Amino acid sequence: MKAEWYVIQVISGTEENVKQSLFQRRESFSLQDYILDVFVPTHDVVTLRAWWTKVKKQKNIFPWYILVQMVVTNESWYIVRNTPNVTWFLGAWNVPVPVSGEELAQLKWMLERNSQTFSTKYKVGDIATITKGSFEGNEGIISEINDKKGVVKLNINLLGRDTPIELDFSQIKVK
Repeated sequence: MKAEWYVIQVISGTEENVKQSLFQRRESFSLQDYILDVFVPTHDVVTLRAWWTKVKKQKNIFPWYILVQMVVTNESWYIVRNTPNVTWFLGAWNVPVPVSGEELAQLKWMLERNSQTFSTKYKVGDIATITKGSFEGNEGIISEINDKKGVVKLNINLLGRDTPIELDFSQIKVK
């Protein structure tokens, strides 16, 4: 039999615990040849806690779901299905349906594309003060926000003209 990827529905917030439980149960029941891998699709999110502190944490892309690479037998299916916090396999009622290769490739592409994003409360049009760098103390209006790079474009008055400056999220403070 061929090992394939299956989507398992779990109780929200328990994805990592279920992953660890499946690895432990795999060892306990000697199912290393049947339950091969467990994957929780996540990406890094960087949040600014205070205007000077960046906090990086993993965010689950699909809350309530994890993927398991396994060979489905009555025993392996029973062990996974009866792991604490697992609610069910995605697919048909009595038989789990594997994830297609195309769906798996699309998921991997999405994870690579969203490898790291920044999370901020800033909005275009907010008035911000520069707290670090050459223009420290100047105020300006946020004209652009780039969540991928973690930077904003701030229009400041420089020599009587609006001048756009690109700054890191940690270099400004919004009023």
